[in-house]
Amino acid sequence: MCQRSLYEKLIKLYENQQNLILSQSIVGMTDAKKLTEFINDFCELNLGSEIIDCLYAGFSVGASFGLGLKNGEKIFLKINKPNSNDSITPFSLESLKAMSQVQEYLSDNDFQCPKVILHPVEYGSVIVTVNEFIDIGVQKDAHDPLIRKVMAQKFAELIKITTPYISLKGFEYFNIFDTKRLYPVPHNALFDFTVNEKATAWIDEIAQKSKEVINSIDKNLVLGHCDWSLKHFHFIDDKIVMIYDWDSLFLQDEYHLLGIAASTFTTTWDIPVKITPSQVEAYEFVKEYEYVREKSFTKEELKKISASATYIMAYTARCESAIDPLNKNFQGSFRQALRDMVGDNYLGIK
Repeated sequence: MCQRSLYEKLIKLYENQQNLILSQSIVGMTDAKKLTEFINDFCELNLGSEIIDCLYAGFSVGASFGLGLKNGEKIFLKINKPNSNDSITPFSLESLKAMSQVQEYLSDNDFQCPKVILHPVEYGSVIVTVNEFIDIGVQKDAHDPLIRKVMAQKFAELIKITTPYISLKGFEYFNIFDTKRLYPVPHNALFDFTVNEKATAWIDEIAQKSKEVINSIDKNLVLGHCDWSLKHFHFIDDKIVMIYDWDSLFLQDEYHLLGIAASTFTTTWDIPVKITPSQVEAYEFVKEYEYVREKSFTKEELKKISASATYIMAYTARCESAIDPLNKNFQGSFRQALRDMVGDNYLGIK
């Protein structure tokens, strides 16, 4: 079988129970042979070439594959399952097409993102997007002030560049705080928030207080990346050379997006670094963003940014607790960062 490399990678991935759960929830199957054939058939039909190599395979919000094709192309193929606005990461064909169109504009104008090879298409019950597979540079420790600064300022640059696309068909604002639920539907099938509810009540109290602050302050809609974390960045020296995961491009409140970024920009599991920023680091990220924004935040806006950061840390802490109910991996976690937080909001805004 010329797709053997992909098949073997899937066999290996399916040895892990979490990957089985994710695969079933995304592509509706856990049979390595069937999924290999599914992906190869897609490539032959839509790209005119079969798979000869697998460079990467993984499951998270979507199913992602770096593939070598017989025609010499190296592609990054991502499969997403359509879902509803109840999710923290809602996907539809229209929204993914809009994201892909903006990504194409960015890459054509030398922004550090992969080129689009095939815009999103429906294939069976899923949506498939194909980008170039580009592996350049390495991850760096975002606790380094230089790395933090370039990430913060690049985020502000992105939001400026994408402004003309805010009204593009497919982008719809979804307010995850305008609901009776404390949290949105988690971003993948591993996170069951009914697990460990009593032990995580203290996290929910923090989230509830943060949500109340967020809902009391007006929004400012922008188009930005909602997972601006280290795991999606590659650097050469202290320069960003590639940013990934462009199906995380959403029409959203600037203060919420910045809160997410400030609280998670250090996060990666690919290199040995602490995944959470300190409170000072999170605050400095916001100030470095503000410098490129060229308009200072008001005290109310800073309160909302900090409340959003705190809320997302609580959401992430609940995700952690769902898969680690006995707190075996508490050290260095978002749970620990929240427990040790000074004050009632992570940026320390009074």
